[in-house]
Amino acid sequence: MLEKIRDKARDNLYNNLINIGIQCEMSKRGIRADKLHNPWYRKSLGVIKINSESPIEFINIIKRDRSKDSPPKWWYYFAVPDESVQSEPNQIKVRSIRKKTFPIFGKVKSIEWKHNNYSENLANEFTQDTDINSLAMDIGNVKIESINKDFSGYKFTGYTIEIERQTGDKKTLSLNINQWKTINKIADICIN
Repeated sequence: MLEKIRDKARDNLYNNLINIGIQCEMSKRGIRADKLHNPWYRKSLGVIKINSESPIEFINIIKRDRSKDSPPKWWYYFAVPDESVQSEPNQIKVRSIRKKTFPIFGKVKSIEWKHNNYSENLANEFTQDTDINSLAMDIGNVKIESINKDFSGYKFTGYTIEIERQTGDKKTLSLNINQWKTINKIADICIN
């Protein structure tokens, strides 16, 4: 009975990755990586460990349940370890803004990359790359940030590529091989 009502966003992404030829495995629940970007008011649906040759080590899927005033929301965090990332004052933050033909309901017509003082070059590189812009148009808001932080006992140093899914989007993230390669391209750009 509980199996029927359990959120299967992680299972669906795992099956999707297997189908496009990515070697990965679902980690058991409750591991320390579950804490990456997981504040108390959200819950981790689990981690998918990437075994293929990729700068991405794992994917943490986070969900915020529906409340009286807000619909459910999912975040997919692609973790890219990099020991050279500096701490808070020099943190990189870049996120896509999807410009629509009509607010909320319109089709996405263009992507704008918003950045902080330390990530202007990265935002310019993303703006010039058609694959990265297509990824943001097709699958949802994308946010890249450098992290050197302790998440309730789990220390992570590197980059996270966040894909946010809202109620208007399908909750399940489904990638094709080109989108997977583009996410890896973003990770490679961040590391280099």
